[in-house]
Amino acid sequence: MGMAAGQARLLSITARLNHNELRTMHISNAKIRLADQTEKVGEEYINALNETQLMYSTYDENGNISYERLTGYALSSYGPLKNQYGLVNAAGQILVSELDAANYESSDNLEEFLDKYGLLGSLDEGKIVEVKNPAYDTAWDEYNAKYQEWKAKEPDKTNPIYWEEGQMEASSELYDSFLWATGVCYSAAMGALCGALGLPGDTIYDSKGNKVVTYSATDCIAYSDDGSETEINHETVDYNRHKDCYSHVLSHLLNLGSYTTTTGKNITITDGYGTNGHYAHWWENGSGNDRGGRAAELANILSENADKVYHCCAEDAVDITQNSSEVEKLMSDYYFDKSGNIQTKTLQQKIVDLNYAMCSGLMSDQEMYDAIQHFVNHDLKVLNETEDVFKQEEYDADYAKWEATEPVKPEVEPYLTKKVRQIEDSDKGEWYVNLWHRMNGESDYKSGYMNLDKYDENFDGWISDSKVNENYAVLEDGLMNSPEWLQFALEHGVITLEKVEFTYPSEEGDGLTDVQWVSTIYSSVTDITEQKDENAATKAEVWYNQQLREIEAKDKEYDNQMKLLDTEHNALQTEFDSIKGTIEKNVERTFKVFS
Repeated sequence: MGMAAGQARLLSITARLNHNELRTMHISNAKIRLADQTEKVGEEYINALNETQLMYSTYDENGNISYERLTGYALSSYGPLKNQYGLVNAAGQILVSELDAANYESSDNLEEFLDKYGLLGSLDEGKIVEVKNPAYDTAWDEYNAKYQEWKAKEPDKTNPIYWEEGQMEASSELYDSFLWATGVCYSAAMGALCGALGLPGDTIYDSKGNKVVTYSATDCIAYSDDGSETEINHETVDYNRHKDCYSHVLSHLLNLGSYTTTTGKNITITDGYGTNGHYAHWWENGSGNDRGGRAAELANILSENADKVYHCCAEDAVDITQNSSEVEKLMSDYYFDKSGNIQTKTLQQKIVDLNYAMCSGLMSDQEMYDAIQHFVNHDLKVLNETEDVFKQEEYDADYAKWEATEPVKPEVEPYLTKKVRQIEDSDKGEWYVNLWHRMNGESDYKSGYMNLDKYDENFDGWISDSKVNENYAVLEDGLMNSPEWLQFALEHGVITLEKVEFTYPSEEGDGLTDVQWVSTIYSSVTDITEQKDENAATKAEVWYNQQLREIEAKDKEYDNQMKLLDTEHNALQTEFDSIKGTIEKNVERTFKVFS
């Protein structure tokens, strides 16, 4: 029984020792957490000591400076020696107080707005000023409407009723001049192209039935007006040489100088044979049916500087688009102007375009043949037309009747004189004039009212429209007076500042032309300073000391518990060793008895 009781006690002590060791471990962990807590408290204390607050400085009449916590109200409320600032949100709207918003919303114009702040004197003490006469705009609007209606009825010279159709002549001297002037080169060029394409030749006659040219793949013949053959009678056609005559046919119809194609390329017509026979006048006046004289006359008639400008006989169907090739655009009777609209080429422009296309090698033989045939047998046919006769007397009579109905200009004075109330406090008045224009815009009147330059009377029928004013937003008084909110909003970019800058040395402006609201960074504003928050530092110190005392007290409590556990551990260990020794001796005696 004695040995069994000892073993039971030994087990009980062992359990107690293990329990004490576990408690000691928990207390040690708790002390580590206290150390972490001490470090955190220290960091919070340091942060509180470094905390700053934004202050706003103002001056009194004696130049003494005073500071107050920066709030929206401190910035935006009027002061005699204050710079004018505005709080602006991300949408670009100025944030105004509930009072300023109410005053604005209940005012139909600047005068009423200023009167809300008691800034206007009595009408008896006002001064005489010039104001815009509202009847002036009304009268001129009515006149302009009548004038436009009258102007639209002006007789049009292009109206068919003023033109008598001309009689088509049996012959055309201009077209005949072209055939005789270019006959030599035309026959040579056509003969070369007929040979290249395997086409038969042809004979060209003037309007009187006289032979002008005969051409084929083997020879070309040009005739004089008396029917005799010229000096190139039966000349063998040389493709490489006579194809250049294509350019001569066209160059003879242009005066000397530079020209531009509808595709933006330049050519220059010179005197003499020219490079490779291109872009040149090469014959002499008086030779061969006076070809040079006839060509010079035609060049003047076909010039775009002539009194009458001839255009191509354009077909109804437009044969080009913006995506057409360059050669297609050059061969067409049409072109696109700078606005992208389709226009008909003048004959001179068509000559320039074909000349460049041929000399630059852009056209195939078939395209050259088709283009010159179209030009000679189609476009140049406009030279056969006679001009219609303009009925000048009928037009003049209708014009006189129309002119007699011209509306009479209104005799209304643009300005009137009136007495207006004056701003008594110019400095404070300027402040609220600036605010009005920042909230409302340029006009002295709300949206929907007449936009007048100066003061004017109110007239019945003026109604404000329902458009929402997007220039301002209301900042509730709680936030407007909260320094913590404003500092957070400025530091985190929620809002920005605008400052009124005067464009002239004098601050006596009208709030619109003489001042500007300029965006500025709050940290660069001299009126705003940053200082240590003494109240926050004091509170932080009290809190820090209290936390330290609580931590130290807890630490001492843990130390005492550790000592008690250590004492109990030593006692239990001593008892454990004693019981263990007694059991070992009892076992040893028992073995001796039985042995």
